[in-house]
Amino acid sequence: MGDGGPSTTFALPACIPGVLAPAECRAIVDEIDAAHQEQAEIWLGRDFGVHPESRSGGVAALTTATEGLVQDRLWSVMAQLEERYRCEVSHLSGVTALIYRRGDHFAAHSDGGVEEDAPPEVTRRRVSLVVALNDGAGERPDFTGGELHFYPSCPPSFEPAPHDFVAVRSEPGLLIAFPSPMVHRVTPVIEGRRYSLALWALAPEGSP
Repeated sequence: MGDGGPSTTFALPACIPGVLAPAECRAIVDEIDAAHQEQAEIWLGRDFGVHPESRSGGVAALTTATEGLVQDRLWSVMAQLEERYRCEVSHLSGVTALIYRRGDHFAAHSDGGVEEDAPPEVTRRRVSLVVALNDGAGERPDFTGGELHFYPSCPPSFEPAPHDFVAVRSEPGLLIAFPSPMVHRVTPVIEGRRYSLALWALAPEGSP
């Protein structure tokens, strides 16, 4: 990422509690723990690959039934997100389960929607959707660290100012939605494990 850049301000993240019930979150965490896990990858300009300095953590696939449950819940709030972020959504991506253990992190980045050479599943991203599955905010949290930091005034591909951010901490069932080009990061997990789900609201095929 470069320094500075043009002036840009994105709409702030939307935080919608209760998209999944606590019992549903616990069941999905159990499913993730039992699933095959791989190292998380990032877009490297020509392809996806592992780059631990930028991103470390695990990913897992969910069963078709669980993925359908999550997508159905997100469709139920999609109209308000389309209105908030002034976009049209025709599809939801598949759901990726994310596991951050002690020391895992994701450096400042944007999720796409602006890179012309990226594959269509990246360029069509309009709204990024993160569903927290366990507690990083309570008095006795499941994990510490692992906060989402958002940089609404930082243009994509530029280095954000270190203290100019909005922080969001995890609560089970909380949906955090934000414009996919918005720069954000996951701070290193200090203790415990952070579980979440990630997917994207996609524009119609052929959209500019």
